[in-house]
Amino acid sequence: MAECPLREEEVTDHPDRLWAWDKFVYLDEKQRAWLPLTIEIEDRLRVLLRQEDIVLGNPMTPTQRGPSLLPILWQLYPDGRYRSSDSSFWRLVYHIKIDGVEDMLLELLPDD
Repeated sequence: MAECPLREEEVTDHPDRLWAWDKFVYLDEKQRAWLPLTIEIEDRLRVLLRQEDIVLGNPMTPTQRGPSLLPILWQLYPDGRYRSSDSSFWRLVYHIKIDGVEDMLLELLPDD
């Protein structure tokens, strides 16, 4: 039985903004949902965001959301960086689409 090769492509149309909808969902300006997975490697905080079509519940307020390692908002800046609501910067490591599924990996940059 022949296997179908995965179709991978780099995506250059990055979300301008990602807002926390609830504890485990962010929305972009096109109302697309992104699900975060937080990863800590060698004292570096990274978040893998996967764009998924999901049924959204009601949005949470920041107090309902509770404490989190992730910000309430990311905004795209030049040079492949996102600035978060706490003024920290995150590097866009990659943004790819594999068989129609988008993944973005952001890495928290150290304070200058």
